[in-house]
Formats: sequence, structure tokens, C-alpha cells
Amino acid sequence: MRLFRPLGVNGLLPVVIYVHGGDAPVSDVDLRAYRLATQVRAAVVVVDYSLAPSARIPVALEENLVAAAWVAEHGDEYGLDGRRIAVGSDESGLDMGDELLLMADARGGPALAGHVLWSPRATAALRAALAA
Repeated sequence: MRLFRPLGVNGLLPVVIYVHGGDAPVSDVDLRAYRLATQVRAAVVVVDYSLAPSARIPVALEENLVAAAWVAEHGDEYGLDGRRIAVGSDESGLDMGDELLLMADARGGPALAGHVLWSPRATAALRAALAA
């Protein structure tokens, strides 16, 4: 996992698990995650999940779910509010983000506030999902 925090924001931060489609270079994903953290004023976690074709469904989904569960259970040790977690994804990670919410719900957790297809206009929706 990689963690991005907005500069100058203190205290427990709400968290966005950023589900990318795996087809973009790491530098592009990291830039999107940093921008998302800055615009939403939340920590953003990018999971380096296993990619196809070497890993098949549901491996990547399980890895994202484990990461979300870890944030919910241990995030406070790193200034992350494990009670305020949302999922954000780019277009190529949209289906995986939806599945992540469904899996978390079916298994009884972690509690995820919602899933937002991220674009610059989605900032308000993510902020609302993460509101205390």
C-alpha cells in the first residue's frame, strides 16, 4: 500500500481507498492519488494489488478488501480514521470498486461509506461520504 496525505491537515484523516484499474503507470496513479488527497482533504490509500493475467479474480478484490480492513482496524496508529473510509476509483477501476463495497457488506465489514467514480467534479461527493 502507498499512503498519500494532504499537506497541512492534522488530526485523524478520513480515508479513500483508491481503486485503480491497473493499466496506468504507477507515477500516474500516484499523481491522481496525491491530487485526490489534496482536493478531498483526506488520506488516500493506493493498494498495489496483484494484476491480471498472473492473478485472477477474486485475488485483487481480496487484496483491496484486506487493505480496507487493515485501515479500519489499525489506521489510527497512522493518523487514519478507520470509521470514515470511502472507495474512490478511476474509470478502469469502477467495477472493482463496486465489488469491494459489495464484498465488505456481505462479509460484515469493514464499513465503507460509499463508492465514487473520481473526477475533479466528484470532490464534493467524496467529502460528503466521509463527513463525520
